[in-house]
Amino acid sequence: MTGMERVPMGPPWSVDLIADLHAGVLPPEVAAQLRPRVEADAEAQEILRALDATLADLESLPPIPMPDHVAARIDAALAAEARPAAPVVSLDDARKRRNRRLGLGGGVLVAAAAAFGIVFAVAPGGGDQANTPPAAQQTPTKNSDAAAQPPLSVKESELGAAFGEVLKAQNYGPLETPDRLAGCLQGGGITSAGKPLGISPISLEGKDAVMAILPAGLGQYRLVVLDPKTCGPDKPEGVLEDETIKPR
Repeated sequence: MTGMERVPMGPPWSVDLIADLHAGVLPPEVAAQLRPRVEADAEAQEILRALDATLADLESLPPIPMPDHVAARIDAALAAEARPAAPVVSLDDARKRRNRRLGLGGGVLVAAAAAFGIVFAVAPGGGDQANTPPAAQQTPTKNSDAAAQPPLSVKESELGAAFGEVLKAQNYGPLETPDRLAGCLQGGGITSAGKPLGISPISLEGKDAVMAILPAGLGQYRLVVLDPKTCGPDKPEGVLEDETIKPR
Protein backbone atom coordinates (compact mmCIF):
# COMPACT_ATOMS: atom_id res chain seq x y z
CA MET A 1 0.00 0.00 0.00
CA THR A 2 1.28 3.52 -0.82
CA GLY A 3 0.31 6.95 0.44
CA MET A 4 -1.51 7.58 -2.83
CA GLU A 5 -3.98 4.73 -2.22
CA ARG A 6 -7.24 5.24 -0.47
CA VAL A 7 -7.71 3.74 2.96
CA PRO A 8 -9.91 0.62 2.67
CA MET A 9 -13.41 1.21 3.83
CA GLY A 10 -14.64 -0.55 6.91
CA PRO A 11 -15.42 -2.00 9.27
CA PRO A 12 -14.72 -4.78 8.89
CA TRP A 13 -11.01 -4.63 7.96
CA SER A 14 -8.71 -7.54 7.19
CA VAL A 15 -6.50 -8.92 9.94
CA ASP A 16 -3.46 -8.22 7.74
CA LEU A 17 -4.35 -4.54 7.48
CA ILE A 18 -4.84 -4.22 11.25
CA ALA A 19 -1.55 -6.10 11.85
CA ASP A 20 0.27 -3.66 9.54
CA LEU A 21 -1.22 -0.77 11.48
CA HIS A 22 -0.20 -2.40 14.76
CA ALA A 23 3.37 -2.97 13.50
CA GLY A 24 3.70 0.63 12.29
CA VAL A 25 4.55 -0.31 8.70
CA LEU A 26 1.79 1.66 7.01
CA PRO A 27 2.60 5.05 5.49
CA PRO A 28 2.04 7.79 8.10
CA GLU A 29 -0.79 9.48 6.16
CA VAL A 30 -2.64 6.17 5.75
CA ALA A 31 -2.15 5.20 9.41
CA ALA A 32 -3.43 8.65 10.50
CA GLN A 33 -6.68 8.12 8.62
CA LEU A 34 -7.14 4.49 9.60
CA ARG A 35 -6.30 4.58 13.31
CA PRO A 36 -9.32 6.56 14.59
CA ARG A 37 -11.67 4.30 12.61
CA VAL A 38 -10.04 1.15 14.00
CA GLU A 39 -10.12 2.50 17.56
CA ALA A 40 -13.84 3.10 17.21
CA ASP A 41 -14.52 -0.51 16.14
CA ALA A 42 -14.87 -3.18 18.85
CA GLU A 43 -13.89 -6.10 16.59
CA ALA A 44 -10.73 -4.32 15.38
CA GLN A 45 -9.84 -3.46 18.97
CA GLU A 46 -10.09 -7.14 19.93
CA ILE A 47 -7.61 -8.02 17.17
CA LEU A 48 -5.22 -5.30 18.40
CA ARG A 49 -5.40 -6.65 21.96
CA ALA A 50 -4.63 -10.15 20.68
CA LEU A 51 -1.58 -8.79 18.85
CA ASP A 52 -0.41 -7.02 22.02
CA ALA A 53 -0.77 -10.25 24.01
CA THR A 54 1.20 -12.20 21.39
CA LEU A 55 4.06 -9.70 21.51
CA ALA A 56 4.09 -9.83 25.31
CA ASP A 57 4.29 -13.63 25.24
CA LEU A 58 7.19 -13.54 22.79
CA GLU A 59 9.08 -10.95 24.84
CA SER A 60 8.71 -13.09 27.99
CA LEU A 61 10.37 -16.12 26.40
CA PRO A 62 13.93 -16.89 27.62
CA PRO A 63 16.74 -16.14 25.16
CA ILE A 64 17.49 -19.00 22.79
CA PRO A 65 21.24 -19.82 22.68
CA MET A 66 22.93 -20.25 19.33
CA PRO A 67 23.66 -23.94 18.54
CA ASP A 68 27.31 -24.85 19.06
CA HIS A 69 27.79 -26.05 15.48
CA VAL A 70 26.43 -22.77 14.11
CA ALA A 71 28.70 -20.74 16.40
CA ALA A 72 31.68 -22.86 15.33
CA ARG A 73 30.95 -22.22 11.64
CA ILE A 74 30.65 -18.49 12.26
CA ASP A 75 33.91 -18.50 14.23
CA ALA A 76 35.63 -20.36 11.42
CA ALA A 77 34.38 -17.82 8.87
CA LEU A 78 35.52 -14.91 11.04
CA ALA A 79 38.91 -16.56 11.52
CA ALA A 80 39.27 -17.01 7.77
CA GLU A 81 38.53 -13.30 7.29
CA ALA A 82 41.10 -12.39 9.96
CA ARG A 83 43.75 -14.68 8.50
CA PRO A 84 46.47 -12.54 6.84
CA ALA A 85 46.71 -12.79 3.08
CA ALA A 86 49.64 -14.77 1.72
CA PRO A 87 52.56 -12.46 0.86
CA VAL A 88 53.41 -11.96 -2.81
CA VAL A 89 56.74 -13.60 -3.56
CA SER A 90 58.64 -13.22 -6.81
CA LEU A 91 59.22 -16.34 -8.88
CA ASP A 92 62.99 -15.78 -8.89
CA ASP A 93 63.11 -15.61 -5.08
CA ALA A 94 61.04 -18.79 -4.79
CA ARG A 95 63.37 -20.61 -7.15
CA LYS A 96 66.45 -19.45 -5.24
CA ARG A 97 65.02 -20.75 -1.94
CA ARG A 98 64.11 -24.07 -3.59
CA ASN A 99 67.62 -24.39 -5.01
CA ARG A 100 69.20 -23.75 -1.62
CA ARG A 101 67.01 -26.44 -0.03
CA LEU A 102 68.04 -28.89 -2.74
CA GLY A 103 71.70 -27.92 -2.30
CA LEU A 104 72.09 -27.07 -6.01
CA GLY A 105 73.11 -23.93 -7.81
CA GLY A 106 70.96 -22.39 -10.51
CA GLY A 107 73.36 -23.45 -13.25
CA VAL A 108 73.40 -27.07 -12.09
CA LEU A 109 69.59 -27.22 -12.16
CA VAL A 110 69.47 -25.73 -15.64
CA ALA A 111 72.09 -28.18 -16.88
CA ALA A 112 70.28 -31.11 -15.28
CA ALA A 113 66.97 -30.06 -16.82
CA ALA A 114 68.61 -29.71 -20.21
CA ALA A 115 70.18 -33.16 -19.89
CA PHE A 116 66.84 -34.73 -19.01
CA GLY A 117 65.27 -32.95 -21.98
CA ILE A 118 67.81 -34.49 -24.35
CA VAL A 119 67.28 -37.97 -22.90
CA PHE A 120 63.50 -37.70 -23.18
CA ALA A 121 63.79 -36.47 -26.76
CA VAL A 122 66.09 -39.34 -27.80
CA ALA A 123 64.53 -42.21 -25.86
CA PRO A 124 60.96 -42.94 -27.00
CA GLY A 125 58.45 -44.52 -24.63
CA GLY A 126 58.99 -48.23 -24.07
CA GLY A 127 62.64 -48.02 -25.27
CA ASP A 128 65.84 -49.12 -23.57
CA GLN A 129 65.37 -48.86 -19.83
CA ALA A 130 69.09 -48.15 -19.40
CA ASN A 131 68.55 -44.69 -20.90
CA THR A 132 65.66 -43.92 -18.56
CA PRO A 133 66.62 -40.99 -16.32
CA PRO A 134 66.43 -41.48 -12.55
CA ALA A 135 63.29 -40.28 -10.82
CA ALA A 136 63.37 -36.56 -10.11
CA GLN A 137 63.91 -35.57 -6.51
CA GLN A 138 60.62 -34.68 -4.89
CA THR A 139 60.04 -31.12 -3.93
CA PRO A 140 59.89 -30.81 -0.13
CA THR A 141 56.33 -30.81 1.12
CA LYS A 142 54.72 -28.01 3.06
CA ASN A 143 55.12 -29.94 6.31
CA SER A 144 58.83 -30.54 5.70
CA ASP A 145 59.31 -26.85 4.93
CA ALA A 146 57.52 -25.94 8.15
CA ALA A 147 59.58 -28.45 10.10
CA ALA A 148 62.78 -26.87 8.76
CA GLN A 149 61.81 -23.52 10.27
CA PRO A 150 62.49 -22.91 13.98
CA PRO A 151 59.27 -23.01 16.03
CA LEU A 152 57.65 -19.76 17.06
CA SER A 153 58.92 -18.62 20.47
CA VAL A 154 56.05 -17.77 22.84
CA LYS A 155 55.92 -16.53 26.43
CA GLU A 156 53.36 -17.98 28.84
CA SER A 157 52.00 -14.52 29.59
CA GLU A 158 51.68 -13.54 25.92
CA LEU A 159 49.87 -16.41 24.16
CA GLY A 160 47.69 -13.94 22.28
CA ALA A 161 50.75 -12.53 20.52
CA ALA A 162 51.08 -15.81 18.60
CA PHE A 163 47.41 -15.86 17.51
CA GLY A 164 47.96 -14.54 13.96
CA GLU A 165 50.86 -16.85 13.12
CA VAL A 166 49.24 -20.00 14.51
CA LEU A 167 45.87 -19.18 12.93
CA LYS A 168 47.26 -19.37 9.40
CA ALA A 169 49.01 -22.74 10.00
CA GLN A 170 47.81 -26.35 9.85
CA ASN A 171 50.97 -28.07 11.09
CA TYR A 172 50.43 -30.76 13.74
CA GLY A 173 54.18 -31.08 14.29
CA PRO A 174 55.09 -33.87 16.74
CA LEU A 175 51.38 -34.62 17.30
CA GLU A 176 51.27 -35.71 13.63
CA THR A 177 47.54 -36.47 13.32
CA PRO A 178 44.14 -34.99 14.25
CA ASP A 179 43.40 -38.15 16.26
CA ARG A 180 46.46 -37.56 18.44
CA LEU A 181 45.38 -33.95 18.98
CA ALA A 182 41.86 -35.09 19.93
CA GLY A 183 43.32 -37.51 22.49
CA CYS A 184 45.46 -34.76 24.04
CA LEU A 185 42.46 -32.41 24.24
CA GLN A 186 40.39 -35.18 25.80
CA GLY A 187 43.04 -35.64 28.47
CA GLY A 188 42.58 -32.00 29.47
CA GLY A 189 38.78 -32.25 29.43
CA ILE A 190 38.59 -30.05 26.30
CA THR A 191 35.94 -30.85 23.69
CA SER A 192 36.18 -29.54 20.15
CA ALA A 193 34.28 -30.41 16.96
CA GLY A 194 36.27 -30.77 13.75
CA LYS A 195 39.82 -29.73 13.07
CA PRO A 196 41.34 -26.69 14.82
CA LEU A 197 41.15 -23.27 13.19
CA GLY A 198 44.95 -23.19 13.38
CA ILE A 199 47.70 -25.37 14.84
CA SER A 200 51.49 -25.11 14.93
CA PRO A 201 54.53 -26.26 16.90
CA ILE A 202 55.86 -23.54 19.20
CA SER A 203 58.55 -23.05 21.81
CA LEU A 204 56.87 -22.14 25.11
CA GLU A 205 59.49 -20.55 27.33
CA GLY A 206 62.09 -22.73 25.59
CA LYS A 207 60.03 -25.96 25.82
CA ASP A 208 58.81 -27.79 22.72
CA ALA A 209 55.03 -27.62 22.51
CA VAL A 210 52.08 -27.42 20.10
CA MET A 211 49.51 -24.61 20.13
CA ALA A 212 45.97 -25.17 18.79
CA ILE A 213 43.34 -22.48 18.21
CA LEU A 214 39.77 -23.69 18.84
CA PRO A 215 36.41 -21.87 18.47
CA ALA A 216 35.07 -20.66 21.81
CA GLY A 217 31.83 -18.87 20.98
CA LEU A 218 31.04 -15.95 18.72
CA GLY A 219 34.17 -13.85 18.20
CA GLN A 220 36.17 -15.78 20.83
CA TYR A 221 39.01 -18.27 20.47
CA ARG A 222 40.52 -20.85 22.84
CA LEU A 223 44.31 -21.11 22.81
CA VAL A 224 45.48 -24.53 24.03
CA VAL A 225 49.17 -25.38 24.39
CA LEU A 226 50.06 -29.08 24.62
CA ASP A 227 53.18 -30.96 25.59
CA PRO A 228 53.53 -33.58 22.81
CA LYS A 229 55.66 -35.80 25.06
CA THR A 230 53.14 -36.17 27.86
CA CYS A 231 49.69 -35.31 26.51
CA GLY A 232 47.05 -37.91 25.76
CA PRO A 233 43.77 -39.34 27.04
CA ASP A 234 43.61 -39.30 30.85
CA LYS A 235 46.76 -37.16 30.99
CA PRO A 236 45.71 -33.64 32.02
CA GLU A 237 49.33 -32.74 32.78
CA GLY A 238 49.90 -32.64 29.01
CA VAL A 239 47.91 -29.38 28.75
CA LEU A 240 50.43 -26.63 29.46
CA GLU A 241 48.20 -23.60 28.81
CA ASP A 242 44.47 -23.05 28.20
CA GLU A 243 43.30 -19.50 27.58
CA THR A 244 40.31 -17.86 25.86
CA ILE A 245 40.79 -14.58 24.00
CA LYS A 246 38.66 -12.20 21.95
CA PRO A 247 40.89 -10.50 19.33
CA ARG A 248 39.99 -6.96 18.38
